Amino acid sequence: MPAVPGILEKLETFTGASPGSLVLVTNATTGVNTVLSNLRLESGDELITTGQEYFSSRNALHFYAQGNGAKVVEVPIDIPVSGPDQVVDSIMSLVTDRTVLVLIDHISSPTGMIFPIEELIQKLDKLGIDVLVDGAHGPGMLPLNLEELGAAYYTGNCHKWMCTPGTAAILYVRPDRQSGFRPVVMSHFASDFDSGMSEFQAEFFWSGTIDPTPRMTIPFAIDYLEKLHPGGWTGIIKENHEKAVRASELISSKLGLQLACPVSMLGSMGAVVLPYRAPAKLPPPEDIDPLQIWLYREKQIEILVTYTAIPPGRFLRFSAQLYNGDAEYEYLAEALKDVPENILLP
Repeated sequence: MPAVPGILEKLETFTGASPGSLVLVTNATTGVNTVLSNLRLESGDELITTGQEYFSSRNALHFYAQGNGAKVVEVPIDIPVSGPDQVVDSIMSLVTDRTVLVLIDHISSPTGMIFPIEELIQKLDKLGIDVLVDGAHGPGMLPLNLEELGAAYYTGNCHKWMCTPGTAAILYVRPDRQSGFRPVVMSHFASDFDSGMSEFQAEFFWSGTIDPTPRMTIPFAIDYLEKLHPGGWTGIIKENHEKAVRASELISSKLGLQLACPVSMLGSMGAVVLPYRAPAKLPPPEDIDPLQIWLYREKQIEILVTYTAIPPGRFLRFSAQLYNGDAEYEYLAEALKDVPENILLP
């Protein structure tokens, strides 16, 4: 199947991954669970994450920790963030001699903040602590060089900023961590075929009947989007970032709301801090924040209101892509002025 290594080689080039070190998974959540399933945890071991971590990944940490007598340590990141040093210091302050893994976002889902993963990886690597980067929003939003980055593990979705269909995602495992690293579901390719892939990759590919279409679109998506901008992917990433910065500054200034972090820590998403109100504990759609519902129903604006629990926080998060114009963010800012007080406030 020559198309198989072709997809992986295209992704290795796009993400700067070491040859033979990248595999396809269904989504970033699957990538996180696959890494955690390969850990050999002992009672008293500690797994660190932050209060910004996506809920399914945090749930996975607790699941694997509880089954092995390990402990999950959640680092509160106070928002608004003053700068990258605050994030680094907050995480490093809770690292102990029992820490075996740190799970950190590349880009925070609640706030769109880019974590200073390069510095964190360097500091933790010196302590012999592996880093699993939850890069759900990474591919296509930020330029990646996974080999140079040096994280033990990195997982990210292709269906977000690379614009493929869903169920196409990557998992990178550093070459020195591949020995004994196994998939959750073993592949047909592990023994039945000469696939042309590394042994590590062969065990992950064709793990039962799936719709392969989303994965097959990856090379096309990479090439197609590159042609949409005169600067290619570099131009897309730069333009989207600049648009997100302008939107952040506009909404913050017009509404008097604080940004979740400095604009220098943004990629293609931004967020402003909202007055906190406890989220509902009901099933959808009742659990959706009333502000999000009001904006959709009254102003036809599709936007996300997000929460964090540690520490408690509520945020309006917006995104920027090539098809968005500055006028849309102007409209959002004006719409927010009309929000009834009982919806915006607790």
